[in-house]
Amino acid sequence: MEPAVTKKSNVISLDRQNLRAVKCEKCGAKMYPRSLLRPHLSRHRRRQRWVNSELRKLQYTFAHMRDIA
Repeated sequence: MEPAVTKKSNVISLDRQNLRAVKCEKCGAKMYPRSLLRPHLSRHRRRQRWVNSELRKLQYTFAHMRDIA
């Protein structure tokens, strides 16, 4: 029972039923109901913050290694 993906960016078709959806601008995922977009975008932001913090740790480590060498 796979959803049929239509060419319209704001419609999800499932079992001959068209549902008005919203499309995430960051990853292109379609969501129904529209209220799921806010938590989805929050996950994008949370993941980006995590990536940035890991990057900061790596930058600190490499800078420290340069100072030691």
